[in-house]
Amino acid sequence: MERQRHVLFESSSDFFKMDGSVWMRLSPRAALEVCVAAAVNRKVIARIEGGIWHSPGFEARHDCIWDGMDPPIDEPAAHQNNLAAAEFIKEEMNFHSVFILTAPSISGWPHKLIPRDL
Repeated sequence: MERQRHVLFESSSDFFKMDGSVWMRLSPRAALEVCVAAAVNRKVIARIEGGIWHSPGFEARHDCIWDGMDPPIDEPAAHQNNLAAAEFIKEEMNFHSVFILTAPSISGWPHKLIPRDL
């Protein structure tokens, strides 16, 4: 499936159905919903990048970056981290119209899970 980088996604369910992460541009509401549901879906919000949507197109804003916890992490800690991520979005959504979420598995980054002796 081709990843649609020039689409503003309005639904958090799209994020989980399409294995969303850094390639997906989310509306503020969808980004908030992803943060709240991420830990239950075994994801941790590791980074948020906010910006301005230009329909189509994403203008990154260097004044809207949030860094969360680094996996591996347990689900309760991930949930607390993800609630903090949602608070960041709430603070920024009046100034930024699109958010990109980096959301790896709570078990760790995929590239770090590959055995090195292969």
